[in-house]
Amino acid sequence: MRNLRFVLLLAFAACSSGPRLPRTAQGEKVIEIRGAVEGGPYAVGEKDLAAMPRRGVRGVDPVTGREALWEGTPLALLVSDRVAPKKGTDTVIVRTTEGTAVPIPLTVIRQLRPVLADRTDGAPIAMRVLAWPNLEQAGLTTDPRQASWWAHGVRALEIVSWQGTLGTALAAPPGAPDRARLGSGEFGARCVACHRLRSAGGERGPDLTAVADRLSHDRFRELMRNHPARSDGIEPPGAEASEDLWTFLRAVATAGEGGGPSAPPTSSAAAAP
Repeated sequence: MRNLRFVLLLAFAACSSGPRLPRTAQGEKVIEIRGAVEGGPYAVGEKDLAAMPRRGVRGVDPVTGREALWEGTPLALLVSDRVAPKKGTDTVIVRTTEGTAVPIPLTVIRQLRPVLADRTDGAPIAMRVLAWPNLEQAGLTTDPRQASWWAHGVRALEIVSWQGTLGTALAAPPGAPDRARLGSGEFGARCVACHRLRSAGGERGPDLTAVADRLSHDRFRELMRNHPARSDGIEPPGAEASEDLWTFLRAVATAGEGGGPSAPPTSSAAAAP
C-alpha cells in the first residue's frame, strides 16, 4: 500500500505541472528553449504562453527604476516544470535581443519563481521582461548578479551545465595568482552577461579575451570607473575588485587562450568591460 501511494504521488507530480512544451510554436514564435533538454529544442508561441498559468511578482526594475506588479509566465514552467533538463544541467542562459547572455542557476529560478512578464500593473508592455520579486525577497538586492537577471527582450532560454560551458571559459589559467581567481568570480558575477571570454558569454559588449593586451592598466581602471553598465542599474566592482578583475584578464591574455586579440574598439564606451 505504501509503495502504491508513493507511485501515485509521483504520477500526480508529473502531471500537475501540465503538458510538455510544443516542438512547434502556436501563433507567433516568442521564445525558444534549447540546450541540454530532452526532446528539444522547443518553440513557444503567443498562443502557447496564453494557455499557461500566470503569476505576478512585485519588484523594482534596476534598469528603469520602475516599481510594479509584473505579470506573466513563471520562468520555471519553461525551463523545469514542462521540460526535462538533462542530467548534470544546473544553469539557464537567458539570451536577449540586445545580445546579452545572462546565466542564472536553475535552483534560483525554482526557488524565487521569476516571471517572463508581458504586463505591468495590468497594462501590456512592448517586450517581455524577466521580472524578479525583489520587493518580496529582500536578499535579492544584495546579490551583485541580480541587476543583470532583469533581462529585457528575452528571445531564448538555453539549459546548460555551468562547468561544461562557462566554468571552463572563466577558469583562471594554471599558475595564475590567487587574485586572478578572485577576478574570475567577479567576471562571472558582473561581466559575462555582456562580454565574451574564450568564446563564452554575451555579445552586447566587446570580447575581453585579449583586452589586457590592448589596454593599459591605467586605461582599464579609468574605463571601470566610468563603466556604461551604470546606466543599466548594474554597479561595477569597486577598486579592489577591479584589481582582481584586471589580474584575471591579464592572466588570460598572457596565456593566449581562447583566440587572438579582438579588433581595437572605436570608442571608450565600446572598449569598456
